[in-house]
Amino acid sequence: MKTLTVEHITRIEGHLNFTVIVDKEANVKARAEALEGVRLLERLLIGKSYREVPDIVSRMCGVCQAIHRITSIQALEDAFGITLPEELEKLRKIIAIGGHLQSHVLHLFIFVLPDFTGHKNILGMLPKHGELISRAFRLKKLANDITEAIGGRAIHPITPVVGGFSKIPSRRTLEIALDKAREFRKIAEEVIPVVLSLEMPDFKRKTHYVTLYNGKEFPLLRGSVKISQRNIFKPSEYEDYIEYITEEYSTARHYILKKERLEYMVGALSRININYDFLTDTAKSMAKTYGLKYPAYSPFENNKAQALEIIHFAEEVVDLIEDLLHRPAKTEKVEFSVKEGEGVSVTEAPRGLLIHHYKVNEQGRIEKANIITPTAQNYKNIEADLAAYTTKLLLSNVENIEFELRKLVRAYDPCISCSARFFKEH
Repeated sequence: MKTLTVEHITRIEGHLNFTVIVDKEANVKARAEALEGVRLLERLLIGKSYREVPDIVSRMCGVCQAIHRITSIQALEDAFGITLPEELEKLRKIIAIGGHLQSHVLHLFIFVLPDFTGHKNILGMLPKHGELISRAFRLKKLANDITEAIGGRAIHPITPVVGGFSKIPSRRTLEIALDKAREFRKIAEEVIPVVLSLEMPDFKRKTHYVTLYNGKEFPLLRGSVKISQRNIFKPSEYEDYIEYITEEYSTARHYILKKERLEYMVGALSRININYDFLTDTAKSMAKTYGLKYPAYSPFENNKAQALEIIHFAEEVVDLIEDLLHRPAKTEKVEFSVKEGEGVSVTEAPRGLLIHHYKVNEQGRIEKANIITPTAQNYKNIEADLAAYTTKLLLSNVENIEFELRKLVRAYDPCISCSARFFKEH
């Protein structure tokens, strides 16, 4: 039996090791070992007022904070039976898009590109690719500026609250945000081809793909949940379709499909595999130009799926701001009553499907909380891909197997901090 343990994978969010085990019959198994420290998370929410919850959960991560806040708020609004006017929904979507754009840019240009240019990190890329890196940082700054304009802060936005917003942007603020969104779109269309033209490793493995779906648009904050081309279920039914399992080697929960007892994938590739028809024309044109066809079955293609999403969301955020300038929000918040209830929100975080589920008492305090993050759902699929890819690499006599496996893990853009929990089952 041979064992390969790769520790402290760089250029991802959080601390993750993985171990690959090859037995005497050349069968391969892999383990994704999340090694984050104490994460109380849901337990911290019990007894807290609904007003406190969005601020607390956004601190789960410094990268995915915007979508955690919005998803939390939507779950609480579901519990209270709150429906927002379209204009407030659009403002929230702009914040969510800003979070996706900055996260995707960070992943693709700062974390992924060094793997394909022969460098350990972006510092090594600077002499030859300095202009590209500079433009990538400009994109990240612009995405943060868009989030700040609507959300009050670029990191951990504060204006989205249960029932709407604590403050909505002025017309002048929206006009400045529109200029930044247009600049982002222009630069993105110029630099994204660098990612789309990369030659990805020759590896495919079909799995189940899970994403939001509503049959009308590329979904982000609203919709049902779709498993590949088959099952569609309501957000409130998620416990009937996915379940967690614990592994002694990981501080994070791992998830599988409940009925099939199999792993599944969430994220940009899953979104585009199922919702490709709803991408903007520019994004679809770029996919065609670079020979991309969907559904695609290589986890490495998650990188290019993120690149296409940057193009899609860059166009959508311009349209959203233009719509709000034409028809601005008439109110900051809607009236609602605090009452006993249970609410679920399923959204698309940058790394995939995100679920927040709360039970609230009549005083508006949390009695039950469950948060399921994208990376936690991806662990079993990462393990299956690592095992299959290792088998392929061994058969091909590839020398630097460890480098290739690190590259595969990075393609998932994992966020370990969000996924970890502090528990031990006996």
